[in-house]
Amino acid sequence: MIMMGQISFLWFRKERFALRRRPDFTRWTECLLDLLFPPRCAGCASSGSLLCPVCLGAIARLQEQRCSRCALPSHGPTCRRCRFSGSSLFALQAVALYEEPLRSCIHRLKYQGHTRLAQPLGNMLASCYRRYHLRADFVVAVPLHPERERQRGYNHARLLADVCAHELGLPCAHSLLQRVRVTAAQAGLSISERQQNVIGAFYCQPQGRDLSLPGSTVLLIDDVCTTGATLEACATALLQRGAATVQALVLAIPG
Repeated sequence: MIMMGQISFLWFRKERFALRRRPDFTRWTECLLDLLFPPRCAGCASSGSLLCPVCLGAIARLQEQRCSRCALPSHGPTCRRCRFSGSSLFALQAVALYEEPLRSCIHRLKYQGHTRLAQPLGNMLASCYRRYHLRADFVVAVPLHPERERQRGYNHARLLADVCAHELGLPCAHSLLQRVRVTAAQAGLSISERQQNVIGAFYCQPQGRDLSLPGSTVLLIDDVCTTGATLEACATALLQRGAATVQALVLAIPG
């Protein structure tokens, strides 16, 4: 008899297998895994899909007019604060507010190893890119420090970026940006503390494995933007190494 602990272990192996699959990992193999381990919706736990149609429809896309540079509500294309600030980001857009069921989806992807959620969530990012008519030469995920990525086993932002880039037909250039300093968790910090926390945390090399940074427009991908401190630090590092423009796209912003 298979015990619950064995089932949990096999499920975990399934998720990691899906994460590391080779390009020739075929659809029928994935379907076979779903027969053995039926997926459950990250929002309501119903069986049959990673994100059921009801929960997918409950993720309300941002409707009111928002600032193109910080994604906060604005009476014009750019809010007053951004018009007079020295932001490194040319544009920031988000899919939705950080509310249920999207909050649970992000948490499961980020902390619980539900890596296959990157597929529907990454597709949402691609739809948002098209909706706001963004234009980029390539995609870069906000990096984790190597030590933290080894502990978690993956970088959730990179998984999202890979799906989004594939959907849009854009190349990825993750090797351009590295997190070179371990930082404290941003949650619970004030705005000024968040900004101080990420100063000097990122390093950018202007030449990646396949792409050159100077003169390019970069699309940064992350899961949530709270104050924008992390995205600003990444954008600053990219601009200092020759990027022409840096845009950011995230799944959620605070309500």
